[in-house]
Amino acid sequence: MTGRALVIHHLRPVPEDAATAVLIEAGYELDRRFPIEGDALPHPDEGHHIVLMHGSLADVTKSEAPGIAEEQRWIEAWWGTGRPFFGICHGLQLAAQLLGARVETPEHGKAEFGYYPLISHAPDLVPDGLHVFQWHYYSADLPVGCKRLASSALYPNQVVRFGPARYGLQFHAELGLEGQQFLRTADSGWAARPGAQSIAEQEDLAGCHFNPMRDWLRGFVKAWLDEAQQPDKTPS
Repeated sequence: MTGRALVIHHLRPVPEDAATAVLIEAGYELDRRFPIEGDALPHPDEGHHIVLMHGSLADVTKSEAPGIAEEQRWIEAWWGTGRPFFGICHGLQLAAQLLGARVETPEHGKAEFGYYPLISHAPDLVPDGLHVFQWHYYSADLPVGCKRLASSALYPNQVVRFGPARYGLQFHAELGLEGQQFLRTADSGWAARPGAQSIAEQEDLAGCHFNPMRDWLRGFVKAWLDEAQQPDKTPS
């Protein structure tokens, strides 16, 4: 059994991404929404089985930013259903915020723009030393009752299990190389932040780490979909 998947986007044009591709391959019917462009997010009773929330250049701590207040209200309603959720960057931060965790810029002041290795706390799920493409300078604390699956040297909550069939990634393993370049172009000022890698360094590291990262992401999303198919995770 598959079903309907709500896919929440925040970027135009929509970058090619491996996470959505896995949903399509699995046979899900996609309902794509763009809340920052004014799209209404559906009521939880509208029959969606799962949610994939993509990353954004918006600040989830600022409710006045376009679409953020609606997303904050919507995710609270969705969370009450107990149904599956997969959040990427923005999505992880929004879920952590809902569950009472702080989302803020860390005191060390360093960003992650480029490829950085993960420190695994669950080697069966996340390989230790896997390099992933990061694009952020905000940190989300770990909500009470949730499980940290991977960290980086600077940001402790890189892969989080919020609960059954509910996960968040702080990084962008889903993006292709064109999507990575899109972020470099669309996000002004990133290169001046402490900790950011140069474009040359990012491209060099992509040559070594892009394919392993992409393969891991596809496998992780497939495992999430398997978990999401458990009977107690489907709409009544």
